[in-house]
Amino acid sequence: MLRKIRRTKVNFFIAVLGCVVLAATACSSGQSSSPSADNNQPPTPNTSQSGTANVNSEWENIVNEAKKEGKVVISGSPSQLWKKSLVDAFEAEYPGIKVEYTGANGRDFWPRVKKEQELGQYLWDLRAGGASGDTFNAKNSGLFDPIKPIINAELTKDDIWFGGYDNAFIDKEKQFMFSYFAFEEPTTFINRDIIPESELSSTKQLLDPKYKGKISIQDLRGGASQASMGALFEMYGESFVEDLLKNQELAFTADKRQQAEWLVRGRYPITIGISATELVPFMDQGLGKNVVPLKDERAPQGMGLGGIQVLKNAPHPNATKVYVNWLLSQKAQQQLVDNVQMNSRRVDVKPGNEATKVDPQQKDEYLPTYVEHTAEIHLYILKMADQLLKK
Repeated sequence: MLRKIRRTKVNFFIAVLGCVVLAATACSSGQSSSPSADNNQPPTPNTSQSGTANVNSEWENIVNEAKKEGKVVISGSPSQLWKKSLVDAFEAEYPGIKVEYTGANGRDFWPRVKKEQELGQYLWDLRAGGASGDTFNAKNSGLFDPIKPIINAELTKDDIWFGGYDNAFIDKEKQFMFSYFAFEEPTTFINRDIIPESELSSTKQLLDPKYKGKISIQDLRGGASQASMGALFEMYGESFVEDLLKNQELAFTADKRQQAEWLVRGRYPITIGISATELVPFMDQGLGKNVVPLKDERAPQGMGLGGIQVLKNAPHPNATKVYVNWLLSQKAQQQLVDNVQMNSRRVDVKPGNEATKVDPQQKDEYLPTYVEHTAEIHLYILKMADQLLKK
């Protein structure tokens, strides 16, 4: 800090001389440090550049540690499309980290994990899949670790996610269950080669006796069927769902491929609770070209199989972090939606299916089907179905 010099009445010559001396001293002082700074020391780093360098260095360390771990152990959809998307693209991006992938439906996977953890066995890093009552029960039973702390800062910006970053978490704690897909998810699909639109144009008409024995549905323990029935419950009420289960002779199957084949071949020309991804292999063969969504009173907004959770005490923590951040990146999301023909929650990713893309301007108009508060409705429907179908 410069000192204030009190002015006094002095001889003009002395004053001038003093100024000259002070100036010379200042110049000498400045010159004494300048050559050293220019010639021998690095420039003072830019704060933002330094921070970026530190982050990059930290990330490189995590990747290196992940390569030492050698693999990440994941359970996900049995679908080959999903397996290919979740394994091959990652291994190409991160050679040296293998993906050990086991396809399993959630209704089979979660009871297995619960038993393993009760025995002190922590064998899984991640579950890549949708949500159902079983998934929320697993979370509430303590089978997960929070995923939020391992998501890198650049992925937490509200403007890259439909509805904002926190809305991508479907659990009430906003910590455990991240949904990276968002799209209009019709409750019901129909084969128009069998039933024209002039005859059936809305899900509200599904109780018509003429459709008795013509409707299939995925096992109600599955996430897609729970979400669809829950949405019908919210749109049309409890009595609608009760009548549907009781009077329409629904054909149940736990086999997603069978459900899709029934639909495209017309055995059951109406189906409830199917993922559009299951139709892709048939459409690639030229089948089911006139299979379309049946109009709902309010557009359900779902995530399908586009969710990710970290299992408790993940055995490969660094590989887990690398995988999660890769999966949520723009590049990985684009590869994924191109393969499975669904839509990312990231707004900077081109839709895999234009027909089901959500409109950010209408985000409050959609009916969310995969959030924790709907799990109570799903559980209620399961109990209702159990009672009705026993009779």
